[in-house]
Amino acid sequence: MATIGVTSWTYLLQKPLLFINKKNEFNSFPTWKRYVGKGMSILFVGLLSGQSANAQNFRTLRDVKVNETVLDLSQTDCTVIPRNAMHSCHRLASLTLPPKLDSIGTQAFFACDGISGKLHFPATTRVVDASAFNSCKQLTELVFDGSTRIGTFAFANCRGLREVRLSAVTPPVCADNAFDGIDLSRVKLTVPAKAKKAYRSAQGWRNFFAAPKFENVCGPENILVPRPLKLEVYSTRLPLKWQDVVGVEASQELSNEKIQAENILGERTVYKKGRNGAGAMVRLALDKSLANDEAYTLQVDEKGVTIKGRTATGVFNGLMTLEQLCIGNGVSARSTKIPALFIADQPRTAIRELMVDPVRHFIPFEDLKGFVVEMARYKFNALHLHLVDDQAWRIEIKKYPKLIEKGSDRVGMDDMPERISGYYTQDQMRELVRFAAQYHVMVIPEIELPGHEVAAVHCFPQLSCAKKPVPVRLTCGVSNELLCPAEPFVYEFLDNVLTELADVFPAPYVHLGGDEAGQPPLGAWSDCAACTALKQKEGYTESWQLQQYLFDRVINKLQSLGKTPMYWYEQEFKTIQPGCVVYAWRHGLTKTAIDAAVRNKAKIMLCPGEHCYLDYPQQRGDMPEKNWGMPVTTLEQTYRLDPAWGQDSVFVRDNLLGVSGTLWSECINSTERIYYQAFPRAAALAEAGWSVAERRSYKEFLTRIRPLTHDMQRRGIAVNVR
Repeated sequence: MATIGVTSWTYLLQKPLLFINKKNEFNSFPTWKRYVGKGMSILFVGLLSGQSANAQNFRTLRDVKVNETVLDLSQTDCTVIPRNAMHSCHRLASLTLPPKLDSIGTQAFFACDGISGKLHFPATTRVVDASAFNSCKQLTELVFDGSTRIGTFAFANCRGLREVRLSAVTPPVCADNAFDGIDLSRVKLTVPAKAKKAYRSAQGWRNFFAAPKFENVCGPENILVPRPLKLEVYSTRLPLKWQDVVGVEASQELSNEKIQAENILGERTVYKKGRNGAGAMVRLALDKSLANDEAYTLQVDEKGVTIKGRTATGVFNGLMTLEQLCIGNGVSARSTKIPALFIADQPRTAIRELMVDPVRHFIPFEDLKGFVVEMARYKFNALHLHLVDDQAWRIEIKKYPKLIEKGSDRVGMDDMPERISGYYTQDQMRELVRFAAQYHVMVIPEIELPGHEVAAVHCFPQLSCAKKPVPVRLTCGVSNELLCPAEPFVYEFLDNVLTELADVFPAPYVHLGGDEAGQPPLGAWSDCAACTALKQKEGYTESWQLQQYLFDRVINKLQSLGKTPMYWYEQEFKTIQPGCVVYAWRHGLTKTAIDAAVRNKAKIMLCPGEHCYLDYPQQRGDMPEKNWGMPVTTLEQTYRLDPAWGQDSVFVRDNLLGVSGTLWSECINSTERIYYQAFPRAAALAEAGWSVAERRSYKEFLTRIRPLTHDMQRRGIAVNVR
């Protein structure tokens, strides 16, 4: 067992990082080599106290990885294990808690699904907070020596649990949903003999003796996100009881939506499929009188549910609203009834997208599919895949196999010395496209140019002005390695890449990047003889004209493939080519981007960093605790995004395309943390992009989002709530 004190631990981590950043030779540093690739037992000695120092020490254990498998805190003075301490640290196989433990924070060991065996909570333990051990699926036994308060979903989805032992005669406070997602009939509850009667009637503990009976109450005004355009609840009419529903009725062209409806009823209600005879029905139909392709109406009465949409997409949107009605107040997994009501709804903006970044930290293919399902619940209709950057190339290009052979594997991301590898085959991306289409989500691929292309230059040095080999980048930030606009191979390369992407992704859009092209912007071209010659040939005097030359050629190619180009707006773009879509993303420069879009009669997506960068911490001290200086983007800031940005109706009609939330992954190293960073802010963004201003209220949103975040925690999904 390695015994590492706080000071030497920090030293051990920092010193090899200097080497990694310079050499990218993780396994050759002598001090580090002893620990790499080995399951380690870490006995964390030294004084661990004080919230801020404590959090940083745990963040080091969690993210600056040494493949530790056993975390033994038995010889520490640690009293507080902070919020998110070891969040989604899948490597941990064993945990020993400190003897003077006072509290374990929210999601401290969320999804640490390798921890197995018994957990012993000393008598000093005052609280185990919300979702602290949610989805620790291999835990088998919990022992509480004292009177420990157990928070909401604290041990939810710990499906391997077989025994819980308590010493307290008076039942400790325990949330009724603390053990949700577990078959408690298979779990033995051991308590003092004279206390058994008290436990049998105590909140939370009573669920071990009899199946819990919670009434899922549906109050439509208090649960729907995004908020619909029109909602009428008929309190004097009979509700629909799901036990009376006998099936789903839909035409062949709505066969996908029929399957979705049956899944919702089967998972969310007490409906029993296969009942014979007359009864209430869920009816799905098209209604071409509706004005918007995503519009729908939803009517509920005692005879059933009728959802109509102008298109299948509209019907699907109605089903997502129906699912939220079934969630109700979030206290139970299954709905028994919903009230009579009528909803008429349609979106404010055409595209509501979330962007994920599998470059900095790779996202497993199946996890991408899971994310599509979750975002569709809030009526997002586009998944933006950032597939290329300085740190990796993640998409198979058959013309250039070297891109994934050399460009998809590295060791290190800033101070996280982990191996990060992986790529998506074209067949996988086609499968993702088909899967996402079932949820009416289009997949928009993004490559990068002229900057953020170090991984490509690493594979093909002739793409850059210097024509010299470079390593893939191991840190965040901006590189001066740019594609050379005077190099013919650049256009051959991009033509071939875009041709293959256009074949794989049927969405009408391809994103070309365009941001952060060096420091100073485009400065790398100043010392390039070929670029100077091209300037002279074309009569250019400024580097931005070279960028326009490059983009003009690439955009022409993309448009010839039937695609609409998108790119991040920078002030170096003096004009926006006809038919393109730009993104307003830079903090404080949204109005500048809007003015450029209006001036050039272009479409614009709004994702200003101060509202839409969901990888930023939601509050101070939150994940990611260590970053490159990210500002805080609160839930309220995201909610208060105005897609129109105070502009008139002409801008909304002619220029505004939609909203986008970004999840750059420099500091997001697990799928669970993607969800944690995204939600509930993504839900707030969804409402900003869908609901008209008159129907929006932040105070009411906080009420409506609560049962939905409870539902996510019940299903084992990380969500940033306190």
